[in-house]
Formats: sequence, structure tokens, C-alpha cells
Amino acid sequence: MRVEVATPEDAPALAALGELLHDTSSYAGIPYNRAKVEDLMRNLAAGAGVVFVVRREGEIVGGIAGSVAEWWFGDEIYGFEYSFFMREDARNAFTAIKLVSAFNIWCKARGAKEVRIGVTTGIHQEKTAGFYRLLGFSDIGPLFKKEL
Repeated sequence: MRVEVATPEDAPALAALGELLHDTSSYAGIPYNRAKVEDLMRNLAAGAGVVFVVRREGEIVGGIAGSVAEWWFGDEIYGFEYSFFMREDARNAFTAIKLVSAFNIWCKARGAKEVRIGVTTGIHQEKTAGFYRLLGFSDIGPLFKKEL
């Protein structure tokens, strides 16, 4: 599978794939707003950020969505991901490496000094953390949640 940049027309497919991730993640208890996700994906693909995707037989089976921004406390730019999603039957390290690498290159080209990426879904936490470490990311701290 080759990595390509999503277009605004891909937004409905991206939102559907995002819903699959959502429904099996730590976010499953929070209602999923498909229209809101479509708008975000459309805006990112139109230039507010980026969505890199991989397709199998024309169908999007994975991707990474993100953007760049200035730190709230300074002027330096960093990259961040909104979501990194792969359909279960399409998950493999080679494709995942290509997606993250494309995102890193995109962020650097926009002046980012670093990329922040995380595991917030509760899915394969240790395996995914190990994958990010292999790609040169370092641990900077855990993430916690508390239901109220």
C-alpha cells in the first residue's frame, strides 16, 4: 500500500474509519459525531493540516491526521496528530512506518521542530508505544483520565 494525501472528498470515508476506531477505544463511551469528524477531516485535507492515507483496492484502510501549531507558551512550531487509524485487517508495521514518516516529513517542511504523538485509545498501548520508540520518539509522560 502506498501513502497518499487525502482530499476533502475523502472526508466521509475517513469519518467512517474513525468511527471504527472510536467504537473499540477508550473513547467508546463518548458519543461519536460523524458530521463533526467529516468537517474536521475535510478541513485538514483542504489545508488546515494534513491527512495521509493508505488504500486497498481504492478503499481507505488507514491514515494519520494532524497539523502543526505554535506552542501556547512560545513561537516555536510543533506537529501533532489528531488520530492515527488503521483498520484491523490492514495493520502492519511497514504501512504504519510509512504513514508516520510521511507525517514527520510534512511537519518538518512546515517548520516544526518536533512531533508529538500519543496512545490515548487504550488499544495495544505497550505495542504501540514500542513502535513509536522504534521510530525515535521518546516517552515524555503518561496520560490519565477520570470519569466525573
